[in-house]
Amino acid sequence: MQDSMQYLKAKATVATRQKGHRAHIGSWLGLTVALCLLIYYLIVFVVPFSIAVWLSFHNWDFIVDPKFVGLRNYQRMFNDGYFWQAVRVTVTFSAVEISIAIAIGLVLAFLLSRLRGIAQRSILALFYLPVIIPSVVSVLLWRWLYISNGGAFNVLLTSLGLPPQPFLLSSEQALYCIIVMVIWTFLGSVMVLFLAGINEIPEHLIEAAMLDGAGLWRQFWYIILPLLRPVIVYQVVVSVIGTFQLFEQFVFLSGPGFSTRTLAVYTYQLGFQSLDLGYGAAVSMFIFVALLIATAVQLRRLHATFEY
Repeated sequence: MQDSMQYLKAKATVATRQKGHRAHIGSWLGLTVALCLLIYYLIVFVVPFSIAVWLSFHNWDFIVDPKFVGLRNYQRMFNDGYFWQAVRVTVTFSAVEISIAIAIGLVLAFLLSRLRGIAQRSILALFYLPVIIPSVVSVLLWRWLYISNGGAFNVLLTSLGLPPQPFLLSSEQALYCIIVMVIWTFLGSVMVLFLAGINEIPEHLIEAAMLDGAGLWRQFWYIILPLLRPVIVYQVVVSVIGTFQLFEQFVFLSGPGFSTRTLAVYTYQLGFQSLDLGYGAAVSMFIFVALLIATAVQLRRLHATFEY
């Protein structure tokens, strides 16, 4: 009996030591992963951002040594007509694209929520397909569609007896052509987000509205839309950040003159074509601050308004 008790105690001691050893290894593994993530964050985000801030107070063209100029780049920016033209194009693009994409995505997600099973999944997959297509492929496809002579859209218009359009060759149409392309590309992701939000709404609210005789429109306007406002605010924040960062769409589908030159394209042209790195960094800092303010305002609205 005494031998068996000693054996059990020894076994318990060994198990405790093994458990402690595994916990020790697990803690070191967790610290190693956290350290790797911290190093990655420093290399990819903190260091480039710090360099951009430093450059915004200097003049540098890759040839001569950087020269400190203080706030001169920022003063130049606010007096630069090309800069304000890029701001106007960027704000117009973001406002129109986000408004239309959210409106269409919200309505389609609500209608899609009425379906179930394979029908819903199949339709959602079709809308989501452009999201997973490489952006360069999508841009080149739409560039072919917008060709003024022999493009698919003008061939269709001609077959319907309508006059062909210049599309990307027109300073009035080019920006809106890009808006259509971007909406087509990201509409699927907007629908997925809204559909997930609709599925989280309690079914008894919809059923109560139906018992009261509310049709689809009243259900959408008085139940779905108010309860989805936090999701809508989140989508607006993500979309504003995303539209300010779009680049290849405006490079490959550029219109005449400066009609489609956004802040992102202007920053690239300053830094890598004009080799005006200091001024380009100052413009990039303006983009960062503008997005930071827009995000803070939207998140403040999210926490202040939407309590049920």
